[in-house]
Amino acid sequence: MQRRLDLDGPSNFRDLGGLPVTGGGSTRLGRVFRADRLCTLSDADLGRLETAGIRHVFDLRSQTEADDFPDRLPSGAAYTRLSMTSDETFQARTIYERIVEGEIKSYGEAEMVAGYVRILQNFGPSFARIVGQVAQGEPTIIHCTAGKDRTGVAAMLLLDLAGVAAEHVVADYALSSERRPSLQRDHTEANSLVPMLEDYGLDPAEFAPLWEARPAVMAATLEQLHDRWGGAAPYLAAVGMNDSDLEAARACLRAQGPSGPQVAVNKSGRH
Repeated sequence: MQRRLDLDGPSNFRDLGGLPVTGGGSTRLGRVFRADRLCTLSDADLGRLETAGIRHVFDLRSQTEADDFPDRLPSGAAYTRLSMTSDETFQARTIYERIVEGEIKSYGEAEMVAGYVRILQNFGPSFARIVGQVAQGEPTIIHCTAGKDRTGVAAMLLLDLAGVAAEHVVADYALSSERRPSLQRDHTEANSLVPMLEDYGLDPAEFAPLWEARPAVMAATLEQLHDRWGGAAPYLAAVGMNDSDLEAARACLRAQGPSGPQVAVNKSGRH
C-alpha cells in the first residue's frame, strides 16, 4: 500500500488510508487525503486527483492565505473554506509582532500543544462539518498551508474516530517533518522567520516546533483530546453530531474485508 501521492506541486500530500485499526483491519485508502496548500498543483497533478475521484476540498486557511495563494481544484470538486486561524497561535504576523515586542523568547512543544487544544475548543462545528462530509463517502482533501498544524488536528480526529491507535496517529503527524521542502519554504524562506529570530538575538532552535512535526506534540494533543472530551466521538457528539452520522463516518473511514498484516510507516512515507 502506498499512502503518499507523488505530486509535482504539494510535497505534504498523503492518504489517511492504510493505517492499522485497533481490533484488526485498516483505514480505507482513497477516501480522505491531507495536504499542504494546493496552489502548486500542476496540470498533471489535477489529472491525478481527478482520476482519484476527489469530490470535496476543505481549506482550513484564513481568507488572506486563500486570497494570496488560491487553490487549484480538480474538476468536479466542491470547495469549502473553514478558517481555523482566529486563534493567535496560528497567525504568523501576530507571532512576529510578539517576537518584535520582546514578548516571546521561545515557542516550544507546550505552546504548540496548547494551540492545538485551542483549535479543538474553538472550531468544533467546523470539524463536525468535515466529518459529516466524510460520512457521505466521497473522496475528500483536507488542507491548510503547510499541511501540518490545522490539518494535523483534523487528521487526528478522523483517525481517532476510525479507531487508529495513538502510536499510528502520532506517526502520521510526524511524517510532515519529512516533507521538508514545503515546511522549510513556508516557515523560513517565505516568512524569513529564522533570519528575523537571529536579528533579534534569539535562537531559532527555541522556535523549531513551529516548523517541525514533533511526535511529542501530537501525542500530548491526543492525550488532551481523550482527557478533556473522551476521544473524537464524544468530542464530535458534543458539537452536534448524532450517533448515526458518526457511525457512517467511521464506516467510510475503515476498509472492508479481512484485515491484513499491521504495517508501519517508514521514512519513504510508504508502508
